[in-house]
Amino acid sequence: METNQYMDMFLDESHEHLQSLNDGLLGLEDNSGDLSILNEIFRNAHTLKGMSATMGYNKIAELTHEMEDVLDMLRKEQLAVSGDIIDTLFKCIDSLEQMINNVANGDPEDLIDVSDLVAKLSSLTKGTPPPGAAAPAPAASSAPAAAPAAGGGVTSGGVPVEFSDTEKSVIEEAEKTGMRGIYLKVTLAESCLLKSARSYMVMNALEELSEVIRTLPPAEDLEQEKFERSFEVILITGSEEQAIQDAVMGISEIEKAETTIIDFKAAPAPAAAPAPAPAPAQSAATAPATAPAPKPSAPANAPAKPAAAAAGGGAAAQKKSHAGQSVRVDIEKLDTLMNLMGELVINKVRLEQIGQTHRLSELTETLEQMDRVTTDLQNIVMKVRMVPVSQVFNRFPRMVRDVTKELNKEINLTIEGEDTELDRTVIDEIGDPIMHLLRNSLDHGIEMPDEREAKGKPRVGEVGLIARHEGNNVVIMVTDDGKGIDADVIRRKAVEKGLFTQEEVDSMDNADAVRIVFLPGFSTAEKISDISGRGVGMDVVKSKIESLSGHVDVETHVNEGSVFKIKLPLTLAIIQAMLVQVQNEMYAIPLASIDSTLSVQPTDIRTVQNNEVIVLRGEIIPIIRMEETLMVPHVNDSQELFVVVVHAGDSKAGIVVDKLIGQQEIVIKTLGNLFMGLKMFSGATVLGDGRVALILDVATMLN
Repeated sequence: METNQYMDMFLDESHEHLQSLNDGLLGLEDNSGDLSILNEIFRNAHTLKGMSATMGYNKIAELTHEMEDVLDMLRKEQLAVSGDIIDTLFKCIDSLEQMINNVANGDPEDLIDVSDLVAKLSSLTKGTPPPGAAAPAPAASSAPAAAPAAGGGVTSGGVPVEFSDTEKSVIEEAEKTGMRGIYLKVTLAESCLLKSARSYMVMNALEELSEVIRTLPPAEDLEQEKFERSFEVILITGSEEQAIQDAVMGISEIEKAETTIIDFKAAPAPAAAPAPAPAPAQSAATAPATAPAPKPSAPANAPAKPAAAAAGGGAAAQKKSHAGQSVRVDIEKLDTLMNLMGELVINKVRLEQIGQTHRLSELTETLEQMDRVTTDLQNIVMKVRMVPVSQVFNRFPRMVRDVTKELNKEINLTIEGEDTELDRTVIDEIGDPIMHLLRNSLDHGIEMPDEREAKGKPRVGEVGLIARHEGNNVVIMVTDDGKGIDADVIRRKAVEKGLFTQEEVDSMDNADAVRIVFLPGFSTAEKISDISGRGVGMDVVKSKIESLSGHVDVETHVNEGSVFKIKLPLTLAIIQAMLVQVQNEMYAIPLASIDSTLSVQPTDIRTVQNNEVIVLRGEIIPIIRMEETLMVPHVNDSQELFVVVVHAGDSKAGIVVDKLIGQQEIVIKTLGNLFMGLKMFSGATVLGDGRVALILDVATMLN
């Protein structure tokens, strides 16, 4: 098999299974008696083992195999869930993640030494000898094979399967034509790694000789490897039993193929029951709830994908109506699609300008229709790029668990709004800032349990991670009920560091004083024990969020807690902007940052404490003269000036321009490495006439 073509699939699905393992272990730690959680963890470990073995990564397969043994004993209650076992399994997941990252980077998987972990897992399995045989399948053989299901059915036929009336009728009608019903039990070899692929090959072989009525478990579960070592098939055939057995045994990694003729006239045969008794036979109890399929095309058609994909447990082909509901798309293809969409928007604007200039009514009418189509297309492309913030949030419960244990604190993390969607470009960048805010809440916000108790608070601290939509923005909040930030302490430290004079900090209200934690000079200081310590690294958080055209702020109350609020645009690709002219230069200001626009006379601009301001509805607003700030060459004087009032967080300013061109949809293009130092611009756009206009970074201009 050419493994290279499956590498991306392997890496993507491996990370998904690792995340599921993390989530499962966190759930198991809180509810150690939940068998469904254990089963889900086991399935993820088993699938990861099969995938890695298929791709030739034997060290990953070895570690997951040892994990699987421990998990199997936990499922069978041959081992008790303990903190030591949970910690060991978490270490295994961390090692697996490093190994898979090594593989992704083109390095050998065995750069990580997992021999100690393998030995620890092995000692766990041997520490409590399992009762009876050690093999997983026989351990379940004591389960009743023919337990009747609710709803009733036909339990005769000499086999441990309950039949519906329809199935019985189909088999009896087949007997009239010289065919017979056969019960087949297939047992896979213990060493079999790709069970779904083997089940597919069995079903493919059976279809050459028979008509399959039903599989136990259902075809979907077979493909997703939701069975132990064996599965059962009810089929109608004109072939002899030996021919059926030979066809199945001709497939590699098949240990046994046992057949029994279904005979409703005979009394149930007790001797036949022991053979099909292992765990999969338990599915017989619930099988009748599923309507019998005349011929399950699923096993024959579905896994026509590569074996590596089958190992990952893809969508079942039996549910044909769901086929193709989700498709993995390479990120570069989405970026290319967005770029093409951007070019389409640029050309649409250009055509609109041509239509207006030459007054071509037919072109104008066509463009109106084109505008509707491109808007719909743009919305679809945007939605394709949107991904839920859960892709970022799902890494934090594990981090909170580890930090909490390390600090000997008691903290509960609550996550809300994880289905809120953001552009993929933004999602890729916000993980680290959120991680930093959470760590600060855990480390410096939440007090020690005894300290909380002394304050009359619950011993368990509460940390929240909340996401929600607000207009064309997404708001992400990190909250805690800890000690909060003392504005007076921040003032004192700011003066000590020489960032402000005593007079300057005294004139600040508490909210402005607390925002000092976001200043670079403040955050480069060493961690101070008598303040909440949130200042360490907060400038990095602020600069990262602002580079995404977002804004971060904090609201805090001493001994009540803090709320850090991040506001981000839904997308960074195509936005609405106001085009303005300064002398002969064109600039774009994002519409989301604009409060209002107004026309002023030069005499309306006043000077207060050497700063130019305007008064708007009783509010004093400082102004920024674009011509001076951007050093635009002066060409001519303007009798009338225009002011664009913009905001970034709670800050406001009026940007003085010579002319307002109008609102327009623009495509954001990056400036490239050559212009990385131009902090005042967030990018550029190509206008309809081919000219390039720089996009102003309002947050940078106001700071």
